[in-house]
Amino acid sequence: MPMAERRLTIAVASLLILFSTLSTSLTAQDTTPRAESRNRLRIGISLGGTGFLGIVTEYQHGDWAGELGLGTISFRELSVFVTGKRYFAGGSFRPVLGAGFWNLSEWTEEGSGSVFIFRAPIGIDWQVSGGHALGAEVGLNRALAIDRRDTEDDTPPSPRLVPFPGIYYRYGWEH
Repeated sequence: MPMAERRLTIAVASLLILFSTLSTSLTAQDTTPRAESRNRLRIGISLGGTGFLGIVTEYQHGDWAGELGLGTISFRELSVFVTGKRYFAGGSFRPVLGAGFWNLSEWTEEGSGSVFIFRAPIGIDWQVSGGHALGAEVGLNRALAIDRRDTEDDTPPSPRLVPFPGIYYRYGWEH
């Protein structure tokens, strides 16, 4: 394993340990009802991450969530992703870890191409007030399959993890 990937793996493992420790200590201090009692639908916009601009729908059931998003990088392609997430701790600031898939497709006069990517977002969600939330995350991405415009190019995807940072705003309501 190359040194850069080893460092990234150690950093991700350290963040996982930190988030699990944080969730225990923050939950002990939290006086609000636990997230297990909440079912929430959130809709919002994102900047960065899986695209320059995106629309995201998220369904939360307690500390678990599933999200579906559409976006674009340069308004000439379509980015679609689906992710499962786990929120840690209660209160206003909640660390979050996730895993899912992302597909980016482009259509041009020269042909079309797409890439299928595994993504693992790591971030923090801030419940500002009421149903309003802001968040930041870094998605660790790895290409799984590439369909290139050049049909003779059969170079396999790189095994490297590529981090893409992003921020978002979401509005949600309980049901």
